[in-house]
Amino acid sequence: MDPIANMFTQLKNAGNVGKEVTKINYSKINLAILTILKNKGFIKDFKEEKVENQKFPILLVTFIYKENKKMPFDDLRRVSRPGRRIYIGANKISQHLRGKEDLLISTSHGVMAGTEARKRGLGGEIIGEVV
Repeated sequence: MDPIANMFTQLKNAGNVGKEVTKINYSKINLAILTILKNKGFIKDFKEEKVENQKFPILLVTFIYKENKKMPFDDLRRVSRPGRRIYIGANKISQHLRGKEDLLISTSHGVMAGTEARKRGLGGEIIGEVV
């Protein structure tokens, strides 16, 4: 199974039922994506928690809710999938951003938000989009 799509689904489901905190499996890409979501204000915080008898820790994600218990984003969508990779050049990022909060792009300089990648003049694989 796709670990990034799994994380997006876990975040959406936990947010839709109004959970304060949810657990996500640890991976470097999940850590990078959560860092971007935190910096952009889509989640409140996250931290690593060591689990006994397991090699890797888990990530505890804390959500930000508005007054009406609505998530700060409507949807997290996986764009590039293991069976079909989708790439974008730096000059096309602004066209793809229309109607979306931001993109998550894997570049040669690491995973970053689409707006930051456009400023740096970097393109790459579109991991997902925040709507």
